[in-house]
Amino acid sequence: MLSLKKSFFSIYTSYIDKLRNLQYLNRGIVFVLDLLLSSLGTLSALLLVWFIQGKSVAMGSLAYIMIFATIITTLLFFLSRQYKTSIRFSTLRELNGIFFLLIIKCLLLSLVVIKQEVLYTKYIFICGLLDLLISSFLMISFRVFMVSIYHSILNIDNKPRNNVLVYGNGDYAPLVASQINSNEKAPYNVVGILSRIQQKKGFKIAGLRVYTWDGDLEKLLLSVKQNVTHILFTSYADFNHERSDLVYSCMGRNIQMLMGGEIHLLNKENARQHIKNIDIEDLLQRDEITIDTESVSREVCEKIILVTGAAGSIGHEISVQLARFGVKRLILLDSAETPLHNLELNMKKEFPNQDITFILSDVRSYARIKDVFEQHKPDFVFHAAAYKHVPVIEDNPCEGVLTNIWGTVNIARQAQFKKVEKFIMISTDKAVNPTSVMGATKRIAELCVQGLNNASGTQFITVRFGNVLGSNGSVIPLFREQIACGGPVTVTHPEMIRYFMTISEACRLVLQAATMGKGGEIFVFDMGEQVKIDNLARKMILLSGLIPDEDIKIKYTGLRPGEKLYEELLTEIESTQITKNQKIRIAHADVIDHKELKIMVRKLIGFAAKTDITATVRMMKQIVPEFKSNNSEFEVLDKEAIIIYSES
Repeated sequence: MLSLKKSFFSIYTSYIDKLRNLQYLNRGIVFVLDLLLSSLGTLSALLLVWFIQGKSVAMGSLAYIMIFATIITTLLFFLSRQYKTSIRFSTLRELNGIFFLLIIKCLLLSLVVIKQEVLYTKYIFICGLLDLLISSFLMISFRVFMVSIYHSILNIDNKPRNNVLVYGNGDYAPLVASQINSNEKAPYNVVGILSRIQQKKGFKIAGLRVYTWDGDLEKLLLSVKQNVTHILFTSYADFNHERSDLVYSCMGRNIQMLMGGEIHLLNKENARQHIKNIDIEDLLQRDEITIDTESVSREVCEKIILVTGAAGSIGHEISVQLARFGVKRLILLDSAETPLHNLELNMKKEFPNQDITFILSDVRSYARIKDVFEQHKPDFVFHAAAYKHVPVIEDNPCEGVLTNIWGTVNIARQAQFKKVEKFIMISTDKAVNPTSVMGATKRIAELCVQGLNNASGTQFITVRFGNVLGSNGSVIPLFREQIACGGPVTVTHPEMIRYFMTISEACRLVLQAATMGKGGEIFVFDMGEQVKIDNLARKMILLSGLIPDEDIKIKYTGLRPGEKLYEELLTEIESTQITKNQKIRIAHADVIDHKELKIMVRKLIGFAAKTDITATVRMMKQIVPEFKSNNSEFEVLDKEAIIIYSES
């Protein structure tokens, strides 16, 4: 008996699989069935009217009319190609097409009936109307039946489907919900529409009940009476509106959030591709930053522009945005071979008509950089090449000095010698009161660039901002990888906070600052609110559908060498000057004597070239007196300086 059940189940599942793999009903079958149903409608109408008027059926005339009806219907269906439409995806447009064809058929048949004189005149109209109604009913019912069969039988599988509420206050949400539920490959089952419009409460739209959100998530979930696991937002505007309310309530209940794509993209092949999970970048996203694109376009459109560090996160995005402005030529330089190769593939694919040259070079190579400037003669330079990882540079200070300081000076001097119009250096908030070697190298590079501005026709501009979301080696990709591996997620300190900005908005502000700069400025960006890294990690775990400290452990590892808990505020009114863009300010930074700086930097580079670590860091502290090491072996040099000062 058990084997019989297994055999039956095997045959059943095999049959269902065959039906599921039958993507479309054969066109010939559709054509014949439509023809039969239309003919049946005509025959039924004629017989009914004959019965109503009390006359006996004239079989000869009936046969003649039916043959004519079959010929007319065949021609109409064939010429209209109605049989080529997919019944599974029938829409109101297809149904309207069928209705229109049947009207034409009925009008032509009425002429034949009149000629045959088999019906009283007053019944001819009734016969045509009945034919239209019965034929339409049969053909439309056939399509509704097939769609119902497909969605009830062919969706019988073992794949779990997530119950979803679609959020939206307009007409867009029901359309998206209908698209998802009509898609047999979608891993979601829409169980209702969620809206803030209280007047819609209890309504049904597209067969789905409308639920209203009034701030009480528990009440909402109880009213749905199904295990809701996801909420789908149909637009970023709706998501941003609910970010501080519904979104955080859902995160607390471990309900995952999705973002829906364009309706015409929500098809059977791309259901997964165009419904994406809400990421931490979406939660941290601020209001879109706008820049004066016309002024930026005027500034760069006819320029030859060199971007160093072009294969890095910031350099890549700057290159992309410059290409969108249609610059005359892009020179993209980086020392990392594979990332540069990947950049070349991406840029050629995205901007096939843009003139782009890709150069593999180290910014520390004097001869190579000189050759690049002589050969390509750039008008602008965006200098993004730098070492940026604080712990790595703390362990390798000489390499940090040679790349971040000498590399910057090397590029900047060539820009000065070749009379480049503008040189824009990408700096960091870690250059403010630095506690790490990396931050100190960037501050010294800023001083060098400012000093050159006073001695040449080139406008040397510095832009300074904090962490960017999703950049190579940043905390978010690291947390994402740790969560995917099952944890633990490593946080250095529970009280550590940082500023965050998306790569795209940071680079837009870089371009705007480059347009505004006249030379010598250090532009700082409004980075928004500071984010506690511990909270960031917990939100990412929740967004992954897991529970912090239960499913994924959080491990505190302690501050790394050179790190500090709090970044300096970059936009305090007392230390900055406003510009025409409220997101950009000019920092009031101390200026050092350029001749003295030049002598000290030359000594510093000499120490670094000889890998004299102690002498290198000691000289950095002389150049930047506010450089106080934190959680680092170089703290002893700060104590040394205090002793010397007290003895003097």
